[in-house]
Amino acid sequence: MEDISNKLKTLIGNLSDILIAAIGLLVVVQVVFGTAGNLDVIGNLTNLVESFIGNGASLASVVTLVLIMGVLSKR
Repeated sequence: MEDISNKLKTLIGNLSDILIAAIGLLVVVQVVFGTAGNLDVIGNLTNLVESFIGNGASLASVVTLVLIMGVLSKR
């Protein structure tokens, strides 16, 4: 049972690393190419942060920037 648990933790960790890398890549793609094709990753991250701290909060942009920097600096 412990072996299955360890394999599951490893799988989830690897999946998490892949998703974090994908988010970072998508942010870079949006910075380089813009929001063509209705792909607005930075806007979606901003909306996510705003949902936690309320609409119209100016802190949302700063928190989103910190999130983006954290994702990009992990790699």
